[in-house]
Amino acid sequence: MAKILVIEDDAMMASAISEILEADGHVVTVVYDGSAGFNSLKNEGFDLAIIDWQLPGLEGPEICARYRIKNGKIPVLMLTQKSNVVDKATGLECGADDYLTKPFDLREFRARVKALLRRSSGYFEEKREVGQVSLDRAEKTLTFAGRRVQLLPREFELIEFLMRHPHTFFTAESLLDHVWKSEANVGEQALRTCLSRLRSKVDEPGKPSLIETVKGFGYKISEIYLKNP
Repeated sequence: MAKILVIEDDAMMASAISEILEADGHVVTVVYDGSAGFNSLKNEGFDLAIIDWQLPGLEGPEICARYRIKNGKIPVLMLTQKSNVVDKATGLECGADDYLTKPFDLREFRARVKALLRRSSGYFEEKREVGQVSLDRAEKTLTFAGRRVQLLPREFELIEFLMRHPHTFFTAESLLDHVWKSEANVGEQALRTCLSRLRSKVDEPGKPSLIETVKGFGYKISEIYLKNP
C-alpha cells in the first residue's frame, strides 16, 4: 500500500487514475490545481507523485523543478498529451523520473507505477524496521520486544501504515480511510477490534502499548519504541 499524490485538473482523468490505483490497494490524494498540488507534494509524505503537464496555477514541469530544488526525493511520473522528443526531454530535465503520454494503456500505466514505487523509500522492501519494531512483508510477521508474532492481513496493514508515518497521529476516521478504504460502511468498531487483537499479541503487562492513543489526536506508534534500546 503506497500513498500516491495525483495532480490532475481533468476530473474524469483524475477519477479514472484514482480508481486504477485504489484497485491496486494504494491510498490516493487528488489535487486539481498546480499551486495547491505543489504545497501538498512538499508538505505531505507521499511515496509517488503523478503530475499532469498542463495545470492551472503551476504547470507540471514547474512543480517538479521546484520540488527537486527543495531536495524532494520521491519519484514523479509526468502525464501529458505532448509526445515529441523535445517535450519528453523537458519533462525529464525538470526532474521527472518517467513520462507517459495520454491516452495510455492501463497495463503500461500500472507497470510504470510499480517500477517507480520500487525506487520510493522502502515501499517494496521485504522488511521494514522502525526503532524496536520490525515487519516482515513475506511472512506477515511483526517482531517486537524480542518476540515474533503472526499478524492477520488487516493487522499487518494497520501497523505497516503507522510505521510508514511513525511520528504522526491519525484519527480513527483517517485510519479507516487509509486501511479500510475499499470497504463500505465500516465503522470505528472495526478499528477498535483490530487494535485490540493487535495489542493482545504484542503488548506486555505493565509496559506502554505499542500503539499510543491520545484523546483528541488519535493513534500512532509509541515514541518510546521508535528509539532503539
